[in-house]
Amino acid sequence: MGVNSSFKGFFNHPLHVLFGRAMVMLTLFVAVSSFTKRTHRDLRAKEVNVLIREIGHRLLQQSGDDTSRVLPVAEIQEGTFLLTFESKLVFNNDSLMALTQRLLPKTQFPLGYSVTVHDCNKADIVYGFQVNNTTPDVLPCKGRNQLPGCYTIEIAFPDFYENSEENNADMHPVMEEVKSVEEKGLAANSSLTGNVSVFDNPFFTVVLSGMLILLGVAFWIVRFRKNVTPAFVQHQEHAVIATSTPEGFAIGKFLFDVKGQRLLSGDEVISLTEKEYKILELLHKNFGELIPRETLMQEIWINEGVFTGRSLDMFVSKLRKKLSSDPALRITNVHGKGYKLEIPEM
Repeated sequence: MGVNSSFKGFFNHPLHVLFGRAMVMLTLFVAVSSFTKRTHRDLRAKEVNVLIREIGHRLLQQSGDDTSRVLPVAEIQEGTFLLTFESKLVFNNDSLMALTQRLLPKTQFPLGYSVTVHDCNKADIVYGFQVNNTTPDVLPCKGRNQLPGCYTIEIAFPDFYENSEENNADMHPVMEEVKSVEEKGLAANSSLTGNVSVFDNPFFTVVLSGMLILLGVAFWIVRFRKNVTPAFVQHQEHAVIATSTPEGFAIGKFLFDVKGQRLLSGDEVISLTEKEYKILELLHKNFGELIPRETLMQEIWINEGVFTGRSLDMFVSKLRKKLSSDPALRITNVHGKGYKLEIPEM
């Protein structure tokens, strides 16, 4: 009786009716989506992800780097994958071209692909080529070595997912072995249970999930609606802002989170004092340009009565230590004149 009363009150309330209908529509949408051919899409994406990581691994080996990592490959948009590295990379154009053509052959990618190498600091394209089955390959700048630097490699496949199902039949040998291991694991699991569980059915899983969501929402609203105060609504916007992605700009390998007054580098979070934050902000706005000492002191200590050049030097020294994990990024002191933030050319 208690459950029935709760559901009756839930679905008779105008807001509850609207929310309930929305949840039903969402459940139906997910159920329909689960029947699309995502299996081939996901398998294709995983296959290419592994092959691109292998390209990065072999590039590091060829450069004599056996310690730094290939960072996780990201699919920045459909059919476009980004390969990044933990440390600086040096490579030969021919080596990158040969590795790509060996691991991503035309037989498996009939529409071809394009490879572009980007400079991390300047966002410039420093090298690129195109492989295509329908038109001649574009393979420029052969026989050249790239200088050591921070590079990302972007590999884009046209109509990648439109052809995923038919291309899945012609799988790369590296991924055939991975798939074989997965299938053996599934077969062993089925032999232990004696049959296939009903929970393996995607439709059943989606419907059950939707029912549990609706039941949970109904119970929560009916049970706790009296405790929901206007204060929750007033602070909703603040809560969203507090959990949003940090806003800022790149400084070398760091993300300068302006609002949080901190530097982010992977999992590392470096807090900045008020003075350090202001100094770094001024140096970044005038990146590569000399800022006179007098200008820095006036801008940063404008509301304070007494300040000295020694105070400025002390805060710059602390800031240098916090930036030291990126050896390419420097705060250069021009004696007697001022400071500038720069990335000196190799």
